[in-house]
Amino acid sequence: MEFSSLLFLKPILTTLIIPPAGPLVLVLFGWIVSFKRKTSYQRIASLLVFTGAAGLWILSCENTAVWLSESLLPQYAPVTTESIKEAQVIMVLGGGAEPLVVEYGGPDLSMPAYERLRYAVHLSKKYNLPLAYSGGVGWGAGPKSIAEAEVAKLILKKEWNIDLDLKLMESQSKDTRQNANFSYALLSKQGIKHIALVTHAWHMPRASRNFKDAGFEVIPAPMGYISLSQSPLMDALPSDSGLRDSRWVLREWLGMRLT
Repeated sequence: MEFSSLLFLKPILTTLIIPPAGPLVLVLFGWIVSFKRKTSYQRIASLLVFTGAAGLWILSCENTAVWLSESLLPQYAPVTTESIKEAQVIMVLGGGAEPLVVEYGGPDLSMPAYERLRYAVHLSKKYNLPLAYSGGVGWGAGPKSIAEAEVAKLILKKEWNIDLDLKLMESQSKDTRQNANFSYALLSKQGIKHIALVTHAWHMPRASRNFKDAGFEVIPAPMGYISLSQSPLMDALPSDSGLRDSRWVLREWLGMRLT
């Protein structure tokens, strides 16, 4: 069996490793081991349950997410007028789409993808640069999924009255490496090799590396930084945003080592 045919397992395995599934797997193993009557097994069960529960608590704190981001991932400053002057296009990196959002009666971008697109539109208007978009259907997507670039094209027209040039729209990629390679195959033919790359700050290290490897001159234009709130107490307590941010960082750290 070819390696490419197993890539659909990537989102499943990643989900099982990073929180909340990773710590919960430890708790589950601990519960299973607890049925053993030997004292040594009981100790192992207690250790697994404690480690899993404590790990989930700690990884759900925003303080932890910020520390992980600063410790595990290279940091990028916001784009400036000086740094973006060589860019030929604003390249938006896809972040997911839903095939059917009931309230809209059709497909829509995920929140991370929409945030990237909104920032890219801001840069496009500010610096008078055309938009390019890269996003297909991910490895874990369902059979009814629509290419993300197609959804982005609809959103751009509906909300900003912007027509995405088909020559700047890549819709076949399934992951970040393919985003980069397929985009280069499309844009280099048009003489476009200098791009301002828009994606979340936590995703920029891997994305920037992939696009440089593909052949682009990359000007990082990160957004959506992981940061502390105005409440130190709340940042030290578990929260859904803390868990989400820790997941993002650990997934990117893992992805940088496997891709």
